Amino acid sequence: MEVHAHSHTARKKWTHYFWEFLMLFLAVFCGFLAENQREHFIEHRREKEFMRSMLSDIRSDTAKLNLMHGIFSKVIRHIDSLIPLLQDDMLPRESAGKIYRQSVYLNYFYKWNYTDRTIDQLKNSGNFRLIRNKKVSDLIMEYDGYVKNFVGEMQDMYILPQWKTLNETGTDIFKSSVFRKFLNAGLNNQDQDIQIPVQPYFLSTDKTRIQRLVNLCEQYAVAVEWFNMNVKTAVAMAVKLDAAINNGYHLQ
Repeated sequence: MEVHAHSHTARKKWTHYFWEFLMLFLAVFCGFLAENQREHFIEHRREKEFMRSMLSDIRSDTAKLNLMHGIFSKVIRHIDSLIPLLQDDMLPRESAGKIYRQSVYLNYFYKWNYTDRTIDQLKNSGNFRLIRNKKVSDLIMEYDGYVKNFVGEMQDMYILPQWKTLNETGTDIFKSSVFRKFLNAGLNNQDQDIQIPVQPYFLSTDKTRIQRLVNLCEQYAVAVEWFNMNVKTAVAMAVKLDAAINNGYHLQ
């Protein structure tokens, strides 16, 4: 009878299994750290991209706000000059010339368009969480709320309706050909001198209509002065946000 010897595999020590487990754990953990670091890097890069876009938007807004403030300030100056002229004798040609030189600016209006592409992307896609700088995040929300309510909505709901009413009243008094020629001269880079229409110089010199126009001019001037104060505040907020983004992200 043959006797077969059975070979026995030497038992591994517990330390061997411990080191295998430790190496596996470290491999998984390091992979997790690497992936987390990669996501962190990507999110930080996206955050900076959003901030660069935000800077572009608010600088566009600042330019438009300053332009709008200048246009409306000019309109108010001409309204202030027009009112006493309307209350004097309008019949002489010289008076008509002075009145038309001021009244053409009643047609001026600047429609505000908010550059909110970046803010909409941040809010609609849930990317506001990427903005780690709380000061910048707070300033963006304050600026967005103020501009939408106290500039955009005020213009649409308060300034624009008054401007339309003022112009409708003016069309019953002033001849539109004067402003048309004045506008065409400017578009063709020509001297924008006022061409007085043939007599009668005005469609109406009725005192009641004139007084209504004067009252609407006063009312519109008050509204625009209030609006311009809000525009200046919005510019100051944009400048503050610009500085906060630059200081927080060192984009320049």
